[in-house]
Amino acid sequence: QRIMSLTNLNLKKILKLSLSDSFSLCFLVGHQSYHTHALSRHREKNGKIHGKDSLPMKTGGTPKNIRNRRPLLRADRVLSNRGWGSRSDSFNVLKQKRVRVQRKSGEIEIVQGPSDRIGIEDLLWVDNEAIPEIPLLLVYHKPKWVLSAMRDTMGRPTVMDSLPPFYEKQGLNHVGRLDYDTSGLLLFSSNGVLTERLLNPIYNVPKEYVAFVEGVVNIDELRKQLQQGVETSEGKHTAKLLDLDHLPSDECQDIWENLRQTLPVEYNTKDLQMRGYLKSDNDTPLSRVRLVVSEGKHRMIRRMLANCGHGVVLLTRERQGKILLGNLKPGKFRKLTPEEFEWAMGILPETGKKSVHNLTTEPRLNH
Repeated sequence: QRIMSLTNLNLKKILKLSLSDSFSLCFLVGHQSYHTHALSRHREKNGKIHGKDSLPMKTGGTPKNIRNRRPLLRADRVLSNRGWGSRSDSFNVLKQKRVRVQRKSGEIEIVQGPSDRIGIEDLLWVDNEAIPEIPLLLVYHKPKWVLSAMRDTMGRPTVMDSLPPFYEKQGLNHVGRLDYDTSGLLLFSSNGVLTERLLNPIYNVPKEYVAFVEGVVNIDELRKQLQQGVETSEGKHTAKLLDLDHLPSDECQDIWENLRQTLPVEYNTKDLQMRGYLKSDNDTPLSRVRLVVSEGKHRMIRRMLANCGHGVVLLTRERQGKILLGNLKPGKFRKLTPEEFEWAMGILPETGKKSVHNLTTEPRLNH
């Protein structure tokens, strides 16, 4: 009866439990019995169980959903964890009673001190400035010639240069990588389980790219090659061709010229031309190819298309799952739309969803 009251399992299901699960349930019952007994003694000692106005203490029972109980932490810890300032800065501003909190009940009140306990998802304000919680995912438009890394010993710009300090302090990391010379959609995640599921090909999260390639591409031939799989130095990979069109000559010339003008200083133009990575003239025709893959190996799309006879000049990722790059400008961040958030939550296992909440306030991306 005690186990059934704690777990909502009927007798038939309890009898089917494995030995290890049975030990776990017995431990839970013993722990809760000890906790209830200790709480009863504490209330009796402090005179809070006897008297006309006191409510009778519930014995022999526990909250219905212990695991879903919102964790309460010291206010200075919660505030500093959100990147507002150091622990000592948070301590001082809380001591000055300049912080307000919105409890789960919706009531807004002034936090009385650094040791006050508040929920990790509670809305906070310091001097009327909202301090948002950490988002599940951030959408970033990685520019070309920016490295997908925390830092670079050669001094090249990295994606972390664009990430606001508020989020960097919280440990948000980029989900996978985009090549140095590739632009487009790059996600930043605060959830390790979600990151793993976005990257692991067994979860089949599609990634859509647009590539500008050399030559006049035969759509039927390329579609067949990608469907059957293309051998590369990293293995054999497949892709689905969505669309293809051939660019007019004036647009091709503009692309070639822009490529030369925007090469980083560490690139030697003559060396690239000799190695065949950069044409010496603007007469080479180009085609625009849109394709979808579910893997993310190093330079995989570039290798595949090159081995099909069409070297990649420009490459942009425009979609990952149901998250779209859209009209987000290079170097900028945005939060998920409600639809994108629901899709991301659908990837998480049930046990990983309980502590995840969508943001209802705009992140402070300009700090």
